[in-house]
Amino acid sequence: MEILIQTLSFPALLTILASALGCGLLIGLERQRNNNLDSEQSFAGLRSFTICALFGALCFLIHLAVGVIGAIVVSMFSYYGLSQQKQDIGTTTELAFVMTYLIGAACVFNIPLAACLAVVLTLILFGKKGLHHFAAHWIKDYELRDGVFLLALILIALPLTPNQAYWGSVLNPYVILKLLILILVVQSLAHIAKRLLSSDKAIILSALASGFVSSTATIASLGMEVRAGKASAKTNAGAGLFSCVATLVQLLIIVLGVSFAWFKILVIPSIVGILILVLAALYLIYGSSQVQHNKESEPEMLRVEANESAALENTDSRMFSLKQAAIIAITLTLIQALVYGLNLALGDKGLILGTLLASLFEVHAAMATVVMQGNIDNLTLVYAVVIGLSAHAISKCVNAFLTGGWKYFLYFAPTQLLHMLCLIAVLLFSLR
Repeated sequence: MEILIQTLSFPALLTILASALGCGLLIGLERQRNNNLDSEQSFAGLRSFTICALFGALCFLIHLAVGVIGAIVVSMFSYYGLSQQKQDIGTTTELAFVMTYLIGAACVFNIPLAACLAVVLTLILFGKKGLHHFAAHWIKDYELRDGVFLLALILIALPLTPNQAYWGSVLNPYVILKLLILILVVQSLAHIAKRLLSSDKAIILSALASGFVSSTATIASLGMEVRAGKASAKTNAGAGLFSCVATLVQLLIIVLGVSFAWFKILVIPSIVGILILVLAALYLIYGSSQVQHNKESEPEMLRVEANESAALENTDSRMFSLKQAAIIAITLTLIQALVYGLNLALGDKGLILGTLLASLFEVHAAMATVVMQGNIDNLTLVYAVVIGLSAHAISKCVNAFLTGGWKYFLYFAPTQLLHMLCLIAVLLFSLR
């Protein structure tokens, strides 16, 4: 390896050393501030970290062998400082010192990468209290367990799964597992949102989270509450519309995993539909008459929420339901196979018939199957998408009427039909 300090120009050398100086100062400032605030004795502070970064850059500018020797020296120095600790205060500063040397060395080869590493290291060091509180108090055991399981699926199981369809374009294990992971991720995000946001958003978050599992079942459950006199038709209709928001979001996620070309076509119409649903749902939930009702019943609601929170704390819950997610993924796959089989047997008529029947129960699988059949230039596929979305919207309205009665239906159905009509109109207009 050539001696870089002799071959590089003086401005290039200054750039490398200045970058190392900046990285060392950034990390050293955080360590010095931490030492002063916590009154901790440390073998390295602002000046030591700055010199360490410059030392790393200079050693590797001279020669690779000198850089390796320098790394050994810095490691021994850190070990010595660790051995001189009178009490166990951790190894963070010592490890950060060694990494600062390597970051200074990285400035010789890739300054942007070194700068990014310096910022990341500083953020990790600066977030000591927050990270400790998160690990010790905020995150629950079951959340850690579920998070590790989800990461194992993403990082281990998914790459090892064969990406091959065993019947036409369906029954692909890789796509099935990817759908399962997407459903689990969505459920996990809904769980995290429930914990982060305030309790007065409980009905919205509950409807959204339930909608990701099954919007149809959520609408039916809310309707039965209205029929039993346990809830307001107006409020529950708004919550039902929020579950439809979850349907569109999940539809976009699933289509994205299957065909990016179709996703680009569906994303704008879906956003229009989501905006209509959200505005109408917020009006129904936070309408003037309902706000007054909520104020009158606020003490009782607070007691209920407190009891629910206490029960949640004492219960080993889950971030997601693997059983429900697996059922949804398998159902999606079976419906895709049904639509594909009808398409093979009856041609375009079979595709449209299968999409219509499937959309009455589960729109995601029907749409995923359609978009897998070809590109957006095929008008039959476009008609199948329109018919499927329309059938699903109508089936939800019928569901609302059967479970919640006329009042629930009249609050829910107009917005449900309006948002779908607008979605379809924007979709057809974008394809012109």
